[in-house]
Amino acid sequence: MSGEEIELTGYLISIRPRTRMGLIEYELKIMSSGGELFTVYTLNPPSFLSPAIQVWARIVLSRQRGVPRWIVAEMRFIGEPGAIEVAQAVIEDVSRGIYPIVSGRMSGRAFSVPVDEELLSKIPSQLPCTLYCVFVKRGPELRLVEVLSEREYELFKKTLELVSEIEREVADADEKVHRYLVEASALIAT
Repeated sequence: MSGEEIELTGYLISIRPRTRMGLIEYELKIMSSGGELFTVYTLNPPSFLSPAIQVWARIVLSRQRGVPRWIVAEMRFIGEPGAIEVAQAVIEDVSRGIYPIVSGRMSGRAFSVPVDEELLSKIPSQLPCTLYCVFVKRGPELRLVEVLSEREYELFKKTLELVSEIEREVADADEKVHRYLVEASALIAT
């Protein structure tokens, strides 16, 4: 494996559709087994993608247009969620110190967890606010690794439904072509 290619195993934290150069691409965030957050991109996400599943990915570093980005070369489903929880939560307070801390409530219980600085910019300044949160549990520690607005979460779910529907349509079309070829071959043979 070269320095331009990495294989990683981790949990899918989020998927966001976006446009780049007129094409729809998908930004995926994967929390590796080692706790490192990777942002990777793909034009064709597999239909099994959903938050909190465990995946294996081979990613390649692309330097097109001068901006290095990790591109998904291959991705496989490994397992159901284990240490990740996606839940609607009410964010009540953000403490900015040496380690930023976000506090709030989800499913009737309180939480107070560390977050990365990058994530703070996604939390509205008007608190309390309700967001979809992705939590990762590593040993006794619970971390907030992604927040999605209701609109982003709904868009994410709709995108997955669309990808699944397209894959079903392609599979149906392939089956029809296969049946036609089998029937045509039988007619030619007789």
